[in-house]
Amino acid sequence: MKAFLFIAALVFSFPAWAAPEGFEVSTAQPLPEIAFQDENGSTVSLGDFKGKTVVLNLWATWCAPCVTEMPDLNELQKRLSDQGVEIVTVSMDRSIEKARTFYKKTGIDALPLYWDSTRSLGFDLGFNGLPATVIVNTNGQEVARVSGPLDWLDQDIEKFLLAVESPHGQ
Repeated sequence: MKAFLFIAALVFSFPAWAAPEGFEVSTAQPLPEIAFQDENGSTVSLGDFKGKTVVLNLWATWCAPCVTEMPDLNELQKRLSDQGVEIVTVSMDRSIEKARTFYKKTGIDALPLYWDSTRSLGFDLGFNGLPATVIVNTNGQEVARVSGPLDWLDQDIEKFLLAVESPHGQ
C-alpha cells in the first residue's frame, strides 16, 4: 500500500503531467514467472534483473508503433542504465534474426537483444497488442503498465522511472 501511495503521489505531484493514454499505475503486483531468450539462446528471467527498475517492453518488427519507439528506448537505456533502470525489450517476432537485422539497420546499440520464442509473453501478462510494457520495481513487482506506444523521452516518464522502488520492508 505504501508503494502505491508513493507512486500515486509521484504521479500527481507533476501538475502539468497527466499520465499518457494507456499508462496505468497500480499497487505493486506480483508477476508470473517471466522468461525469454538472449541473443545466444540462453534463458533469461525477470529475476535476473532484481534490484533494478525494469522497463519490460514487448515489441515486433512488424509493429509500426514498436519500431517508432525503439530508438527512444535505446536512448533511454543510455540515459538511465547507470541509475538503476534497465530497459528490457523482448522481440515477439517469429525469429530472432528479424530483430537482429532491425537492430543493425537502425543502430540500436544500447539494448541487449532478447526474444520470446513462444511468442506468448504478451498474453501471459494480459496484453492484447503491441507495443506492451510493464514497469517493474526493484523487488520484481509490477507497478505500472503501458498499452501502446509512449514518448519514452518525456522528462516526467524519466522522473517516474527514477522514483520507482520496491515497497518498504520487502
